[in-house]
Amino acid sequence: MGIEIPFDVANIAGPEMGEVVSPEVIGSCISNAERPLLAVGSEMLRDDFFVEIAIEIGKKGIPIAATGHSMKGFVDTEYADNVMYYNLHNLTNCLRDPNWKGLDGKGNYDFVIFFGILYYYASAMLSCIKNFATDPLIRAVSIDRYYHPNARMSFSNFTPRQEEIYKDMLSRLVKSIRR
Repeated sequence: MGIEIPFDVANIAGPEMGEVVSPEVIGSCISNAERPLLAVGSEMLRDDFFVEIAIEIGKKGIPIAATGHSMKGFVDTEYADNVMYYNLHNLTNCLRDPNWKGLDGKGNYDFVIFFGILYYYASAMLSCIKNFATDPLIRAVSIDRYYHPNARMSFSNFTPRQEEIYKDMLSRLVKSIRR
């Protein structure tokens, strides 16, 4: 029997499944988005590397919404003042509303990056955005270590033994963002 991965046991994606793409493809999409947003969760706290990746993405001019207790990862950094706490469920509902003014009051986002959010929770929120957003132009992608079929684009699955490959992909993603 093989290793169980969350996608195998937790998801029914429906007729439209997200594409598995390279970090450079996601980086290009982030670069071309008018108003991208990075939504991070507590899974990124398992390694300081992941917090640093989130900060590097934020330094590219992408606002960060820290969900769950992920804010702890930013508290003692120089970047803490640039991160806003937001409940993921509420954030997802706001993203569905074309009249939402965003975290900065300048309007809703057109591109949302999910990173470090518990798989089953991210799956439900990605499904909600994919199927129920009133603005069909909003795109939600995942840069987590597991494939998310409800994201428009996602990385492939990485086993714990492939941690270094996954970290390399995140580093490539950051380098490919041109903002």
